[in-house]
Amino acid sequence: MKRTLEKYPFFILLFPALTVLILAVNNLGQIQLNVIWRTLFFSMNPGVVVFLLSWPIFRNIQRAGFFSFCFLLFGLTYGHFYDVMKGRFIGDWVIGTHLYMLILWGLLLIVAQYLVVYRLKTHQKLTLIINIVMLVMVCWQVVRIAAYMVNARIISERSSAGQQETLLQPEDPDHLPDVYYIILDKYARSDVIEEVYAYDNSDFVEGLETLGFFVPKCSRSNYAFTVMSMSSQLNLAFVEDLTDDPCLETTKALIQNNIVHDGFEELGYTTIAFEMGFSWGNMKDFDYYFDEYPEDIDTWSLNSFEILYLKSTLGLLIFEDDAKLGAKVTLSDLEEKAERTLLILDVLPEIPKMPGAKFVHAHLISPHPPYVFNADGTLNMDAEEIEDEVGYPEQLRFLEPRLLDIVQQIIETSTESPIIIIEGDHGFGKAYVTSNFMALYLPDDGAVGLNDHMTMINVFPLIFNTYFGTEIDYLPDICYTHTKDWYESVIQEEWNPACINE
Repeated sequence: MKRTLEKYPFFILLFPALTVLILAVNNLGQIQLNVIWRTLFFSMNPGVVVFLLSWPIFRNIQRAGFFSFCFLLFGLTYGHFYDVMKGRFIGDWVIGTHLYMLILWGLLLIVAQYLVVYRLKTHQKLTLIINIVMLVMVCWQVVRIAAYMVNARIISERSSAGQQETLLQPEDPDHLPDVYYIILDKYARSDVIEEVYAYDNSDFVEGLETLGFFVPKCSRSNYAFTVMSMSSQLNLAFVEDLTDDPCLETTKALIQNNIVHDGFEELGYTTIAFEMGFSWGNMKDFDYYFDEYPEDIDTWSLNSFEILYLKSTLGLLIFEDDAKLGAKVTLSDLEEKAERTLLILDVLPEIPKMPGAKFVHAHLISPHPPYVFNADGTLNMDAEEIEDEVGYPEQLRFLEPRLLDIVQQIIETSTESPIIIIEGDHGFGKAYVTSNFMALYLPDDGAVGLNDHMTMINVFPLIFNTYFGTEIDYLPDICYTHTKDWYESVIQEEWNPACINE
């Protein structure tokens, strides 16, 4: 074994695999693990190609291995190096550009090649050391991934087993309303966007109210970020009452195995969901799951993990305008986000045509940045460079008219009057982070008696009690932000004096 590890430079395969696995480990819970395989395969190819080309030249397997390894080391880490150096300057001289960084990185590569490939007299011991180090590090990443998967499975099973059975008992089970649960990520309350961005969304609010929506003026989310808000709302309880260990794994399990979805499934509802870009929020076990790509698409594209990986390597140059390489990715992460959003907006008004009662879970990652849309619906390929005060209102100028038209179509074409929830999962900023937008379409006077101070946690108890024969207790409208530990909750007070509920 030792002789094999001394002779063969396995590290030309192990190092690329390590860079992919480390990125996957750092994004556990945000990606489906099956997206890493293509990245693993293609990341190993360059090293093998350089090795095979250099072996006949050096006529030494170890030298050829180190020659290839140097290229891999510098090529697969360039993105990280550039992130550290980007925009740095000496006096008035900006050195943090691709031109200067490529020159510097190239010089360092030449020095490394000279020292390791040419000056080093024997390569067996170094080959052994690097092989062992790489093998141990790769195994450690695999162990971390396996531990995460086992832990996530245990948490999911506990969450599913520990849930109370939801017994919805509507008066007329033969005439059930469709329920549309539409989440607009980071969509803040009207007073917030007026205060921060001087954006007036009164046309949207008045349009909703004309259709019969109740739009509370002082609505709030109970938590300051998505997974806490969603796991709380979908389980009709505060997260701290659902688990002793709030974290990404537990909240993901609570989102994937929740009381609301189970309740509608028990009644025989057809469940419909959409790809939203994050594994914790993808309801792939629903009856209908609409992926972001239409079936007839025939262009090869990169998934978001592959793009993230490329941006950590020399492949970053593909995405940088100032690199001027002229290369183009067929479907960037911005285009993917736009396609996911447009798919939801296009499919929603078609759902009333489907037979039977439907529960629709549609989570749009907008107006959350990056700001991919211009007001006219065209794609903004500079989305990641747009400032919030420009990009955020621009998303609303695109989204709000579309949504208004969509809900009008849904209401007019539904056989039974639908229930429609439109809400932000949270707001933004420090003071406004729990000041989310909310609009409820509750037919047959379901909104009578509601006040302007609703929080997300009581939305489904209200709907269940009003339309489905339950007697669920309403919870206090308490809102939490977080400390440096995202899952440590602290009380968040209302910022607007007009919304302080005495």
